[in-house]
Amino acid sequence: SMEHTALAALFGVASVCNNATVGSASSSDTVEERAASTLSGQPTELALLIGAQKAGVPDPRPLYHRLQEVPFTSDRKRMEVRARPVSGSHPLTAFILAAKQNKQQNAPNPPPA
Repeated sequence: SMEHTALAALFGVASVCNNATVGSASSSDTVEERAASTLSGQPTELALLIGAQKAGVPDPRPLYHRLQEVPFTSDRKRMEVRARPVSGSHPLTAFILAAKQNKQQNAPNPPPA
């Protein structure tokens, strides 16, 4: 469906622009060992990877060589990753994950009633 295609594209970019890891633990590990060994990274990045897993979107990161990262900052409100497919069949690709900007932030206050 069109919704799944859009969701897969969103989670794909969110995964490439992501430094967190969500691994699989052994069933013989204790609960504490599983929690410590399977999750690593910022909470927002972890949530994006877990959302992708739950949506059935495969992690595209193994398909790319990361060439450059411009980290997320609160001023820029975006993260950029420049990568080249491992297959080498495509040119350099830039992935940008940006936070939603509040348009009302710059709007003047309405006059008092």
